[in-house]
Amino acid sequence: MDKLDRIQKLHQIFINRRYPVKLRTLADQLGCTEKSALRLIHVLEDLTLAPIEYSKEHKGWHYAQTSDEFKAQLPGLWLTAEELQSMALLLHILQNFGNGLLNDELKLVEKEIHKLLLARKIKPEDISNKIKVLPIGHQSVSNEIYLRVSSALFQKKQLLLTYCDYKGRVSLRSVSPQNIIYYRDNWYLDAWCHSKKGLRQFLLSRMTKIALTSEAAKVVPRDELDDHFSSAYGIFSGPATDTAVLRFYNDVAKEVSQQEWHPQQAGQWDGNQYVLSLPYKDKRELLRDLMRYVPDVRIDSPATLRSSFHKRLTDGITRLDQ
Repeated sequence: MDKLDRIQKLHQIFINRRYPVKLRTLADQLGCTEKSALRLIHVLEDLTLAPIEYSKEHKGWHYAQTSDEFKAQLPGLWLTAEELQSMALLLHILQNFGNGLLNDELKLVEKEIHKLLLARKIKPEDISNKIKVLPIGHQSVSNEIYLRVSSALFQKKQLLLTYCDYKGRVSLRSVSPQNIIYYRDNWYLDAWCHSKKGLRQFLLSRMTKIALTSEAAKVVPRDELDDHFSSAYGIFSGPATDTAVLRFYNDVAKEVSQQEWHPQQAGQWDGNQYVLSLPYKDKRELLRDLMRYVPDVRIDSPATLRSSFHKRLTDGITRLDQ
């Protein structure tokens, strides 16, 4: 623990203890000598501008004021080295996975964090040099669209947007935002669509024009949102209509047994084979994911899903032979 972290720890001790703390106890918790602990008390007093007093009755040190009276005055120093590194890593992830989203808004925060890291002799560039973030299949979203969607979500206002679907069809939608989802390197909006009078999911990268309206958004109950968007496998929304029973072999079986594919999944070992059951509605994403495990996967049921999987495999082989 370095000097700044010990000061942070000392501050936390004082605001969390109801009674004065003896110097020996402070030294033990800070991992230093009593003489060093006393020096840290004086440094902390200078930094917080809060009087630290010695109580003869309790033979210990404490803040003369309550923590609420000056907590808001504490500078960014009150983050430990580990916490600062975690925040720097979070910013690094946002810059890479978010494709630059909110970069302008976060630059000032990042600058202050880097200054505090340097004060602890930690090089900020080590975060980006030693921790790699590799988004795959990411579709870029403009900063303007992301900010307007998030503003509508938190202000509980409706959005008017021009949307281009997977097949290139363009439509004008009035929607009430419910959730923003980051899933497999892409941003999605769960929303009530007033045009279709139902819950729908929109990929932010397919929004071409967007405007925040003054109309109050429709609020959909959380349990209804969960039933619609979370009951089936993958990103495709709607209540589950089928249950896939999947059988995995060899080393793949052990790997899959340690994974969570869906919150409502069920798995069991059948000899050295692992059988996984999970609810789904739309088979497309599930089929794509299963292709990664060929030839060590079999679909036990339903027959329609097994038939679709077989067709995808044979179509692929046919293309290779052409």
